[in-house]
Amino acid sequence: MRVDIWTDLACPHCYYGSRNLLTALASSRAGSGARVAWRSFQLMPSGPAPDRDPREPVPSLFDALARFNGSREAAVAAMDRIAPRAAAAGLGFRPDLVRPCRTMNAHRMVHLAAGHGLAAEAVTRLYGAYWAEGRDLAHHDTLVSLVAEVGVDAAEAREVLAGDRFEPAVHADRRTALATGITGVPSIVIADRYLVPGTASPEDLARTLDEAAETVPAD
Repeated sequence: MRVDIWTDLACPHCYYGSRNLLTALASSRAGSGARVAWRSFQLMPSGPAPDRDPREPVPSLFDALARFNGSREAAVAAMDRIAPRAAAAGLGFRPDLVRPCRTMNAHRMVHLAAGHGLAAEAVTRLYGAYWAEGRDLAHHDTLVSLVAEVGVDAAEAREVLAGDRFEPAVHADRRTALATGITGVPSIVIADRYLVPGTASPEDLARTLDEAAETVPAD
C-alpha cells in the first residue's frame, strides 16, 4: 500500500506531522507493508536556493513570519500554539533558533536519500536540525553533513548540490500535489484514494491506515 506525504522543511506543522506518520506506521497493522513516498512542497518556491554566506546576517523566524501573521508578537504566539504538538510527538522545538531559508536544496537531499532507501531518515534528521538545533539549511556544508549522518555518501551529496539534479523532481512533486487538490502541507494520500490531514494524531493515522489496507487490493 502506497502512502504519499507532502511536506516542506520550513513548515512547523510538517515537523510534527512527519513524526506522527512514522509513529502511526510503526504502530498500525498495515504499517509494515506501506511504501512511503516523501514528496516536496515548497511553500515559497520562487527564486534561487543559494549556498548562503555563513557571515550573512539572517532574520529571525519571528521577524520573517511577521508579515504573514500581522506582527512579530502574533508570530511568536503562533509558534507557542505549535509547541505542545511538537512536544506530544516527542520532538524538540526551538523556533527562536530557526534560520529561515528557501528549502529547494534540502528537498533535493531528500530525493537523493530516497534513491538509497534513506528518505525517512533524511527527513527526520533535516527537520530536527532546522527546528530544534538552529542549523542553517542554506549552507551546502551543513546539508552534506546532515545527510551523511544517515548514510548518504557525502561526495554524492556535494555533487548534487553543485548542479541542478532533482530540481525537476521537486517541482514535479508540487505540481502533482496541486493537481490532486492539495494546496497546503502536511498532506497525506493513502493508496491514491484517501486524502488525510497531515496534522492528524498518530492514533487517527494508524486507524486510517488499517482501514485503508482493508479496502485496497493487494499489489
